[in-house]
Amino acid sequence: MGNNRPMPGDTGSIKYSLREPFERAVETVCRSLRSRGLEVAGQLDVSRRVERALGIVLPPCRIVFVLPNPSRSSAGSMHPWAAVFLPLHVVISGTDAQTEIQVQNRVHARHEAASPELFGPVMETQTQVCEAIDAIATRPSILV
Repeated sequence: MGNNRPMPGDTGSIKYSLREPFERAVETVCRSLRSRGLEVAGQLDVSRRVERALGIVLPPCRIVFVLPNPSRSSAGSMHPWAAVFLPLHVVISGTDAQTEIQVQNRVHARHEAASPELFGPVMETQTQVCEAIDAIATRPSILV
């Protein structure tokens, strides 16, 4: 995540796999985020909402909204332009044995490097989110 420049084919997300059932994986992800000083601001149960609204049953999918802890980061001095990237979104979807995790909202959409003065707290939070997920999951490209 060092240079924040878009890579060819970069979709603005990082994907991980976790060999745990869905509900346990959600708990594991939230615990890992909190252990890094991040705040889990809320969750949106996408599959339940679609089922209620449209009557369509989907596999489990939840979005976890993550904010920096102002007392543990430089987020207290965040520039208003950077605040549009928060909360960060961690999408968790899965089955009984395997769960996929996708980290959304990476600051990378520009061709030039993101300004640390403007986006530093967001980039710091993104790094903490990725470290939290790296600690518990693997990227599919390195799965055996």
